[in-house]
Amino acid sequence: MRVEKFESNNTLNMHTEQILWKKETGWSTQDASTMNGQANLVFAFGGIDVIASEDVLKELKSRYNNAHIIMASTAGEIHGKMVFDNTVSVTACNFEHTKLKVIKIAVGEFNNSFACGEAIRQQLASSDLSHILIFSDGISVNGDELVRGVNHELPSGVVVTGGLAADAGRFSKTFVGADALPAPDQIVAIGFYGNRLQVNHGSQGGWDVFGPVRKVTKSEDNVLFELDGEGALEVYKRYLGARAAELPGSALLFPLCILGENSKTQLVRTILSIDENEGSMKFAGNIPNGASVQFMMANFDRLVDGAAQAAEMSLTENQPDLVMMISCVGRKIVLDQRVEEEVESVCSVFGDKPAFTGFYSNGEISPLMNTVGCSLHNQTMTITTYKEV
Repeated sequence: MRVEKFESNNTLNMHTEQILWKKETGWSTQDASTMNGQANLVFAFGGIDVIASEDVLKELKSRYNNAHIIMASTAGEIHGKMVFDNTVSVTACNFEHTKLKVIKIAVGEFNNSFACGEAIRQQLASSDLSHILIFSDGISVNGDELVRGVNHELPSGVVVTGGLAADAGRFSKTFVGADALPAPDQIVAIGFYGNRLQVNHGSQGGWDVFGPVRKVTKSEDNVLFELDGEGALEVYKRYLGARAAELPGSALLFPLCILGENSKTQLVRTILSIDENEGSMKFAGNIPNGASVQFMMANFDRLVDGAAQAAEMSLTENQPDLVMMISCVGRKIVLDQRVEEEVESVCSVFGDKPAFTGFYSNGEISPLMNTVGCSLHNQTMTITTYKEV
């Protein structure tokens, strides 16, 4: 754990630069300016097969020698208005008036994901804490329990966002790191301190519910066993029809929706794996016993519209300096060649001034609309915006 505050004679507030690495061409730095060593936080999002590279880390440490370097594997990298695969998208930031603190949690050192979340909150605690940004392993961590631990006794007004790392839909292993090579079973959290940073957020889906509302009659944390007293996996296979043979991959196309009171709020859950022997399904977040749920299916236009709505939710009078988009791997698979449309719809809301970065994830962390406490989402476009004043 390190605490660092970087001072500068520069009178500007937050500013950014972006570079991109491709296997075919190496580093492309046409969008880079001379930050003169003033970057204090660098985000590097990359494909699972390229992000854990000694050469990549060496280049970033050389270029940004005063910065914390945060790395995460993805199911696709958002760089500007474009989406890439198997690249490394880098955004370097200089927070001129904001203190930063970066911590790294090894999942295996804690009893459960809730304890991991509590440790993050405790280690970042301070009277001037305003925002926590989390990047977590996307396979071994129960995202619901992680955010529940972070939320536990968290002071009101602290905005928590972030996402679960991905591995291009393989659901095998994911990498996260801070100031070192990224590795599985890691969680990185960044605390932002002071009153000069404006952080706004938005999260929307765009999926259509279909079929009857069903009740969860047997579940344990994020494992679902029964719906309406019937084996959940068998019920799900009936809905998938011929695509049941493609499980668990095809489940990204048909997520599960947890309905809130009076169906006014929804949390969407993605299947990570299935157990044929138990007839169960493991989700990225908890499936509460007694919950009302419905299956969902894709609507291309509504997915794109949902991304734009998420942007509008996070829009304020002050145009942001940085827009971070974390969208779900399931959306990318459904949108396919149209995937850049949802990114472009977000960019169109904010205009040309901000830097745009992000990735496709195994889960998104963001408050529900009109709330502060964070929740785990699946199959959503979540947006966090940053502006120093």
